[in-house]
Amino acid sequence: MATKNPLLPTKEQCFALTDEQCKEIQDILDPGGNRFQKCWELQYQPELIRLYMTGMSFPQIESTMTPRLTWSYKTYSNRFRDWNFPLNPAQRDNKIIELYALVSESSTSNPISTQLPIHPKVVPQVRPLQPQPPQQMPQLPPTSTPYSQGPYQAYEPIPQDERNASGMIEFDRGSVATIDTISTNSTWAPSVFSHQSRPDSIATTNSSVISLASQTSQYSYEPKAPPAGPLPPLPPLPPVPQRKPLRPPRHDPHNGLWNGILRVIPCGQDHSRLDALDAFERCPVCGFTQWHALMVHARHMKLETFVNTMESLSNMSNIKKLDYAGNSPIHYLIVAGVGINYFAQLVQRNDNTNQNSFGQNPLHVLNPQDLLDDLVYFLNWFIPHKAPPGLLLTQRDIYGRTPLHALLQHPLPRNLYPKILDVFPFYDHQLRSLDTAGRSTIRMMNDASLKLRSESEADYRRIQDGITFIKQLLAESSQGDLPKYGFNEIARGSKGTSLYRGFYECAICNKINPHTDSYVDQMKCACANGRDRNGPDETGLTPAHAIVIKERSNNNLVHETAEQTAELFRILIPQGDHTLREALHVLDPDGNSLVYNIAVRGFDLLLEYVLSLETPARRQSMVNFCARGPNGSEKSCYSAVVEKIRELNERLRINRLTENMVIKAQLYEEGTRLQKCKHILARAGAMSNPSQKLRWRIIA
Repeated sequence: MATKNPLLPTKEQCFALTDEQCKEIQDILDPGGNRFQKCWELQYQPELIRLYMTGMSFPQIESTMTPRLTWSYKTYSNRFRDWNFPLNPAQRDNKIIELYALVSESSTSNPISTQLPIHPKVVPQVRPLQPQPPQQMPQLPPTSTPYSQGPYQAYEPIPQDERNASGMIEFDRGSVATIDTISTNSTWAPSVFSHQSRPDSIATTNSSVISLASQTSQYSYEPKAPPAGPLPPLPPLPPVPQRKPLRPPRHDPHNGLWNGILRVIPCGQDHSRLDALDAFERCPVCGFTQWHALMVHARHMKLETFVNTMESLSNMSNIKKLDYAGNSPIHYLIVAGVGINYFAQLVQRNDNTNQNSFGQNPLHVLNPQDLLDDLVYFLNWFIPHKAPPGLLLTQRDIYGRTPLHALLQHPLPRNLYPKILDVFPFYDHQLRSLDTAGRSTIRMMNDASLKLRSESEADYRRIQDGITFIKQLLAESSQGDLPKYGFNEIARGSKGTSLYRGFYECAICNKINPHTDSYVDQMKCACANGRDRNGPDETGLTPAHAIVIKERSNNNLVHETAEQTAELFRILIPQGDHTLREALHVLDPDGNSLVYNIAVRGFDLLLEYVLSLETPARRQSMVNFCARGPNGSEKSCYSAVVEKIRELNERLRINRLTENMVIKAQLYEEGTRLQKCKHILARAGAMSNPSQKLRWRIIA
């Protein structure tokens, strides 16, 4: 029989909860008051909550409430699920401990005994992840946004002796030691583009379980006298992390990669041997310059040489800092794996952190090998750098991966994982997000570890340790593995839950008849409730692609018109929100772009709207995207539309189709829209056979 957790309140303590405390428990679990069936058996709700807190099974609750209530135990189980109470036994125990601690600490009118049974073999649980106190770091310059403040700018060098001493880690018993008590009062992480503190956000929660100070005060401790004779030798200090050996930068000119991470335009010429100290012409295809050569070789230079060379290049206005794909010097420096001192020197002269044409901002290509203990403070610098704060830590590249996905694929010490996750907004939601191949975070980490295993068994083990940590963290989360109804389901034609006699339950807000079951009203409700607008589903489709690709019908079973499709898309990605532009560039599971999928389906109004959301330089790159077929052949957007028009004309020539006037009218309408798409692409600069440079170039 399993041992009862000593932190659980006793039955006497649970029955002593007042009605006000029971109401407070409901408010903690449902701060917005949006729970389903919240008025069910209203007068008995406090008593039901007390019974739940005792840990009774639902058949026992049914027996206790009979004959006052005649509901079955399944009904009680469903009601507690509606009220956001966890039903899983392990999650339920943790939630009871957390809720009891919150309501008992906040109440002074009805003090409750907190004496807990002593069980010396059980390790007491600890508080959830808490922000770490600021430490001294190298000085970084202030950012250009009004959000920069406080600890993100006060950096001073850490003496080497202190860094070595930090290798001896001592755990405070009141600090993070396990993840067993991570706060689980999060329901659904809001959109990764809405970085505002919410009471149900994992990243901003202030809840905790019972403080250990109140427990240790019940015990007295008398130190024993040291044994006679010589003292035993001290155990050796754990090894200090060593700097990885220097390796020359690797450029794959055919696939367009630096160090296997940073994406550039494939140019066919290897630039890895170009020296920043020797003048050379800018690459006419990818745009590589001396600035980029200096950055990728920075790890091989002394800091003084690096700074002096930057000063010399800063005086040469003809040497460009951005390559044609939009990569800044920060992209190239971060992928080189340097320490924070180099980064601090660069951002005083250039702090461009924009996404490149492949959707990568600098954090997507971060190589943390030389940052060591500075990694957390390095990440903190990016939080206020773009509005809204934290945007750079949640942006997705064209494959749907966030910077957190990319960072976790590097070998990291296990003690760093809680600190790193505490920096990333809505990390629980990010950890559960998939990429466009349908891979989970665990799958990405495992794939990365297998690639490293042939080079370093230690690095392989580190990532595997990280996988164990992430799995345990996700298992403790109250969100669980249940999929959340959102934009992807709406785009696939789902209508929510239809009840009897015209009643309708929205699967997003869980209210009865809050609006109609139309796709437009469901989309608006999903926006209001913070559903992720750019997250791929298990098939790898983002909501934007699903709206374009999937067919839907109206209540009269008539297919959705092109105008209705465009209306849904405008709700998903409105005109004025620049933070959602990244959703325009994420690919579908087949590697096709959003513009390609729109154009070949003849959505002319939607094509014009999507192109209007981007800058002219990116617009030209979008219309010159090329899709790759199963046999490796490539086809541009313009060529694909021309081919569709040709196929349509062939269908019109078939007599058995043209005999049906309705089908003939539909084909003519589709052909007209395809012709409009062809002209829109041509006006935006689309070519039949664009070069690699034209496909990805976004910088003049």
